[in-house]
Amino acid sequence: MITIEKLNSLGVDTKEGLARCMNKEDFYIRMLTMGIQDEHFEALEKALDEKNLDEAFEAAHALKGIIGNLAITPIYIPLNRLTEMLRARMKANYAPIYKPIKDVRNKILSEL
Repeated sequence: MITIEKLNSLGVDTKEGLARCMNKEDFYIRMLTMGIQDEHFEALEKALDEKNLDEAFEAAHALKGIIGNLAITPIYIPLNRLTEMLRARMKANYAPIYKPIKDVRNKILSEL
């Protein structure tokens, strides 16, 4: 089971996340669990693989709001960069930018 301590060790700003959830740890963990399992992660990865920048932007933008509200900083920072690059429809190799997002997500998922 994921704990606040484990999230802190991954770089999650749990103080901010908890504050957004009325400082209720169980509520924050429940929201974080839902957020980290959001279907937009799969949609983003698929769209990036297919080089569909429009769909990738839509998925990244949706995730940015979810992840930002949960203060999952080690995902939010590269996701914010990715979102802005996609907004500008930049032709780029997105794999190195997406990798830390996927890695941290997988670490959190493995603790659920």
